[in-house]
Amino acid sequence: MTSQHRWPRVERIYHEALEQPAADRAAFLERACAGDATVRREVESLLEYETAAGGFLERPALEEAAKALAADPRRDLIDRQIGGYRIVTLIGCGGMGEVYRARDVRLERDVAVKVMAEALGGDPAYLRRFEEEARSASGLNHPNIVTIYGVGEQQGIAYIAMELVHGRTLRDMLAEGAMALPLAFDLSVQLAEALAAAHAAGIVHRDLKPDNVMVTTDGLLKVLDFGIARRDRALPSGVPTGTPCEMQTGVTSDGAILGTAGYMSPEQAAGRAADRASDQFSFAAILYELLTGRRAFERHTALDTIAAIINEEPTPVEQLNASVPLPFRRILLRAFGKDPASRYPNTRELAAELRRARDDWNRAQAGGLTRRQAIGIGVAATVAVLSGAVGWTLHSRDTNIRSIAVLPFVNGTQDEQTEYLCDGITEGLIHRLSIPSLKIMARSTVFNFKGQAIDPVKVGRQLNVDAVVTGSVRQGSTGLHITAELVEVASGARLWGRTFDRGAADAVVIQQELVRAIVEDGVRVQLSAADQRRLARQGTSDPVAYDLYLRALHFFRRDTEAGYLSAQDLLHRAVAKDPTFADGYAVLAGTYAVLAIDGYMRPNQAWAETISNSQRALALDREQPEAHAELASSLFFFNWDWESAEREWEAARQARGQFEPDFLIGYALEQWATGHPQRALDLARQARAIDPLGPMWALRQADFLLANQNVTEAAAIYDTLTREAPSDPRAYFGLAEVRRRQGRYDQAIASQSAGHAAAGNPALRQLLATARGEDGFRRVERVTAQLQLDELRARAAEGGYVSPLDFARTYAQLGDKTRAFSYFPAAFDDRASGLVFLNVDRVWDGCRDDPVFRAAVRRVRLPGS
Repeated sequence: MTSQHRWPRVERIYHEALEQPAADRAAFLERACAGDATVRREVESLLEYETAAGGFLERPALEEAAKALAADPRRDLIDRQIGGYRIVTLIGCGGMGEVYRARDVRLERDVAVKVMAEALGGDPAYLRRFEEEARSASGLNHPNIVTIYGVGEQQGIAYIAMELVHGRTLRDMLAEGAMALPLAFDLSVQLAEALAAAHAAGIVHRDLKPDNVMVTTDGLLKVLDFGIARRDRALPSGVPTGTPCEMQTGVTSDGAILGTAGYMSPEQAAGRAADRASDQFSFAAILYELLTGRRAFERHTALDTIAAIINEEPTPVEQLNASVPLPFRRILLRAFGKDPASRYPNTRELAAELRRARDDWNRAQAGGLTRRQAIGIGVAATVAVLSGAVGWTLHSRDTNIRSIAVLPFVNGTQDEQTEYLCDGITEGLIHRLSIPSLKIMARSTVFNFKGQAIDPVKVGRQLNVDAVVTGSVRQGSTGLHITAELVEVASGARLWGRTFDRGAADAVVIQQELVRAIVEDGVRVQLSAADQRRLARQGTSDPVAYDLYLRALHFFRRDTEAGYLSAQDLLHRAVAKDPTFADGYAVLAGTYAVLAIDGYMRPNQAWAETISNSQRALALDREQPEAHAELASSLFFFNWDWESAEREWEAARQARGQFEPDFLIGYALEQWATGHPQRALDLARQARAIDPLGPMWALRQADFLLANQNVTEAAAIYDTLTREAPSDPRAYFGLAEVRRRQGRYDQAIASQSAGHAAAGNPALRQLLATARGEDGFRRVERVTAQLQLDELRARAAEGGYVSPLDFARTYAQLGDKTRAFSYFPAAFDDRASGLVFLNVDRVWDGCRDDPVFRAAVRRVRLPGS
């Protein structure tokens, strides 16, 4: 019996045992537990706490609160109005009170209202403390912390109104076992950021556990009950209280232990004060469970669990999940330190280290180009911020600066909230400065230096540019502090520098001032009329819309389903705030496109949104490059109109001025799919010339070389990349394909093994170690395909959209043509994006002579069919 099913039984028997005379309890437990030793131990340990409480309370605090609730005539609250909130329906209840869905009658929005139990809320001292804590928590403004709208008392009813969160708790999600690593890593970063923000505001949670953390339907994590976990019922130090299923621990000013067994820190378990370091330990316990599906210190009874927390170490995470990378194991070890001083000196440092580990792992996992990277969808939307025309006045002395690299602005606050501003400001400068008179290094090039200690002169020489822009962003209680400077590479001289101290809402103005100052005071280049029009191009003057847009770009760059959906929601809000925001519509079009291409959304629905939003953007700005690129993608993937798609790619190219490598690769994929591999290779070489440091362009060049049967040159690029970027699995898999074509199967298997090791995928480790020759290689491919099929089925079983073409491709890899072709009708109904690659996708090599397959190629109207 799982703990989820055992605890209700424990709770029932515990309450019934309390009603028995002490002398009769042993016999009662013998009958009630029916030989279940685990249940009996739990009930007996809880009864021990009841006895220990003795003269301090006649019943445990939460039981007393629950009984008071049952007897409280105020409970019939449906349709009543409390403090401006009309109660609609009961959401849930517990020992502390009840939570209702309610309607804010003034602002006309749905909220959650927690109504406190009379036994707790009726105590003036408790209510005063509760209000103080709630006001502190309400000052937290963080996307990962539930927002508190108000707290008060009306007719003896104490309540707190807060954001209504739609989603599931981590506890519900963990009931399904360990999470996939990408999701676990992403949620853990969000949770750490929430803790860091609260700790910076002087608030400690004290009762962090999966039950207090929710995840919305779009993957946004929300921490509940910040700063209000403390209870002040007078209990002796060291005497735990709680529901039968969870020992509540932690320490109040009276010495009472509060919290939850299994997630408390050793100092909490020993009855000492809970501080920021205690929250770090609780965080580690949650991260451990996300990665392994098991609680770090779970034992048969709550007392045994507490003892384990104080005296024992958890089972090493790698013994339960060998794919967890070393940086995450190190973070866990430090946060699990028994001595609070051995943990992180501040939670901001914990969050920053965790974020670096996640980002490094994500980069290493890119087994192939993401769809956004591959086809240039919504990739670097121009950040235009000035409302109205700009008069550009130039100094007389031209510095002869004609090429610039804008390096990633440094996050001086070291938190996720500032990260999106750093990236957004960097991207905005790159795209705003991309005018015919200046050569600006591509975003993909300069972001290779993100997170590194940078010498601008050395980087400038490496990139062969005349000047380098560097800067930093800090967020404080008073607003933004941004510094920037322009350094001449040849001399190392500082040509220009400036500091901005503004309110957070002024980011939209600061962006424009930076562009203007760099051009006027730094570069001093003579601008043509066309240059001036480009620099004066209006995006949005609404600071809220601009901030939503920058946040959306940050989520979009994560290249995950949750990231795309979060970006989509933010962009819908941005264009609602400013319906004239062309860039917002263009990137919104891109979110639907990537969801269609990556198989997360039904294509015939998603592409309609892409087309609609692209057309809105172009109606506002005919030279919006991303909108042209999105239309090109829709014409290619959805309409199968190759000539019109090519015209839109060229329009995007003209509008951009300097083409981003992402756009060139998207254009190249169309050429490849439609039977022009040499053109595709030429475009890939252009992309690599623009961004010589980005491994993805070298990889794509090697891919197209292979498509052109230039096996030797492709092998040389793949081999070089395995040495230069050994943690990137993509080159290993490319090299494996080269060796397969050469008939060198053992070497192909060795490359596959190295690729899976770099990707942190242990599933094929044993097979790869024993596979030999062509038969071994084929066996590895079949097992890989079977694992992919299992993943597709699991997603479909969870209710997620799965492209029929993905099932068809997998069955084709397994050699089952009949099953593969059975998915073609549904794939055509959905207008599956991958249909355009039927002529070039290797998985179809065994099907090309089949009449069913040839008919499918003709239906897509691919050239030569």
